[in-house]
Amino acid sequence: MILCNNPWIAHISGHTKPNGGDMGLKSFKRLWQLFVVGLVALMMAGTGATVYAQALDPASVEATLPPGGSTVVIKTVTTPVIPPRPDICFLADTTASMGAALANVQANATSIMNMVAAVQPDAQFCAAQYRDTGDSPDFQVDQTITATIAAVQAAINTWTPGGGGDTPEGQLHALTLLATAAGFRSDSTRIIVWFGDASGHDPSIGGETLASTIAALTTAGIRVIAVPVTTGSGDGLDNPASESGVAQASAIAGATGGLVIPAGSPEDVSAAILAGLTNLPVDVSMASGCDVATGGDITVSFAPPIQTVTSGDVAVFTETINVSAGAVQGSTYVCDDNALLNGMVMTDASGNTILEVKTIHVTDITPPVAQCVQTTNPSGGNVPPAGTGTGNSGQNPDGFYQLLGSDNVAVASIVVCDSGSSFCSDPFADGDQVKITQAPGATPSDSRPGPGVIVSHLKLNGDAILRVTDTSSLVTEVSCLVPPPPK
Repeated sequence: MILCNNPWIAHISGHTKPNGGDMGLKSFKRLWQLFVVGLVALMMAGTGATVYAQALDPASVEATLPPGGSTVVIKTVTTPVIPPRPDICFLADTTASMGAALANVQANATSIMNMVAAVQPDAQFCAAQYRDTGDSPDFQVDQTITATIAAVQAAINTWTPGGGGDTPEGQLHALTLLATAAGFRSDSTRIIVWFGDASGHDPSIGGETLASTIAALTTAGIRVIAVPVTTGSGDGLDNPASESGVAQASAIAGATGGLVIPAGSPEDVSAAILAGLTNLPVDVSMASGCDVATGGDITVSFAPPIQTVTSGDVAVFTETINVSAGAVQGSTYVCDDNALLNGMVMTDASGNTILEVKTIHVTDITPPVAQCVQTTNPSGGNVPPAGTGTGNSGQNPDGFYQLLGSDNVAVASIVVCDSGSSFCSDPFADGDQVKITQAPGATPSDSRPGPGVIVSHLKLNGDAILRVTDTSSLVTEVSCLVPPPPK
């Protein structure tokens, strides 16, 4: 929706309040036109419009982290202008003074429901009415929750003004019964849009009090939008001098997470209802599937755990991604997060869960293993003595070695380099056997193949350095010692 320079629209967005009795949009038709214009604008890139379509940003996160490492991502959740999967029940005071207000809603109810369904296609609706003790009906559900807009409109069209008697009416009775009689779906955002011009008896027709009514509504998880109407007859739906001793509409709306939107005159009721539906509080939280998907190697936390914003606004979370110390080095983990609105998974217009996909690469921090193992001569015998004991030189006199290189992820290369020059051999395979000769002053060489099982005869100026490099560019070097030739 685009926020135009109109006092009533500004009131909807929370920027200003309308002045006196002038609610800005006297014609619901004009409000509907503005809404349609807003929807069209949202489809146009680069218009600068405030976009209220639900979204999770960023849609993907990719990071490279070491075992035990972490990173922080700022995540924003743009909530829908209408809360998700709404069940909306219109509850009307149909006493004699409400004729003009009833006519206004009857003329515009289909437009309101179509607007809601355009934003939330799985929305459903119902209609109910109340009067007072001795009236017929004192309370009635005219249409239970249904996706059929025409059926709800037909029910609303049956409303006729009548009865009432004394000033207070039977809304506490009606709200209590409607909490269980409307047929709300178990997984919906439950909303009662209640409008009237008078406060309610306390206790009410069935002995209901303000406290018991609030308890019934909150137990059922219902949010109430109250629309006080000024008809010149009732004492006011939100009259602080009610029989409860407080403003009943404000108490009920506040306790249920709803709100009070004053309609002013009867012709403004539909606009006020629309304002309320697009201005409800939404509880926003985040959920992550990373812990389960990765066996606990990737975990995610969010701060704050939950926050409440006005529908259409943005909730901002600080997401911390943690890699366990035991995560598999060199591996890539993929998992996802999603947002919850009023405890329900946030979806797109097609009903698909809106996800943030996380790709975490765990760095390899373990260097490779390199070993020079004394081995047999080309014929397979004679492992020459080495060490520091009697008869041992501490070196391999014949220079026969097996080259070993291994890594927790993968080995990239195994080479032998000359400590006395810049020379390095061609790559070897793990387990290759070589003959190493130290020849100071000679030109280093790598002669392949050697005799028998010997892959190469290496002639070096200095000591042989076995260098093993893994695929993360980590390097381990060890010496393969042979004695220099006698002088």
